[in-house]
Amino acid sequence: MSVMQLTLSSADSQKIQIDSVSAVRSQLLKGLIGDYDPKDEIPLPDIKSDILTKIVEYLTHYKDKEPREIPKPLPSPNLAEVVDEWDVKFINEIELDSVFDLINAANYMDIRPLLDLSCAKIASSTASEMASHTLSG
Repeated sequence: MSVMQLTLSSADSQKIQIDSVSAVRSQLLKGLIGDYDPKDEIPLPDIKSDILTKIVEYLTHYKDKEPREIPKPLPSPNLAEVVDEWDVKFINEIELDSVFDLINAANYMDIRPLLDLSCAKIASSTASEMASHTLSG
């Protein structure tokens, strides 16, 4: 398959570019690529542009390599002990409330590693919060 530039259209009508090699990391996009002319936009009406931009960043980063598998249950509430440094930086740049939007979007776009990373962020935040309440309580 030759590399094409695709245009994704977000819920707030923003246009975000992604190359086809990165896009096929999403099972949804992989299935849609054949249905759309590269000149056409691929609508993602349930995903806001800020979340879609982060998804494109993630897919582009992992276009040539597999993300590290995240063990379940998490062996540590410290994400740095469980995932790669790039993943920690990536997920920590996102507000916790927006991580829930990222979970929904990764699920919708069928990006299992991003879904796992987002869920691990919530789990580690919850575990850290519970530990601090236990220690202070």
